Amino acid sequence: MVAVGCGNAEAARRLGLLPETVKSYLRNAMRKLGTHGRMETVVTARRLGFLP
Repeated sequence: MVAVGCGNAEAARRLGLLPETVKSYLRNAMRKLGTHGRMETVVTARRLGFLP
């Protein structure tokens, strides 16, 4: 959802999760990928083949 431009609240609504859960997932992805922002995380995930 982040990769298509959704904010935490919109992603949470579409996925049936709490916004805090989406924020936590994104924070964990940033930590694991060594990134510091949403866009950097998406770009890195794509480069590594985690996203189409």
